[in-house]
Amino acid sequence: VVLGSEGKGLSRLVRENCDALASIPISSSVESLNASVAAGISLYAVAMARRRSAHQAK
Repeated sequence: VVLGSEGKGLSRLVRENCDALASIPISSSVESLNASVAAGISLYAVAMARRRSAHQAK
């Protein structure tokens, strides 16, 4: 998981080397997310997707 900055996101070279790109939708009442919060949300989403995938494979 690679986290980009709020304003600039990821550099072109980093984006080109990623397997997938995702963003976290936030409501207009939230100004921004701290990097550790964004990492936690992202890792939770990855874990849940893996769990769903493993459950469906059974």
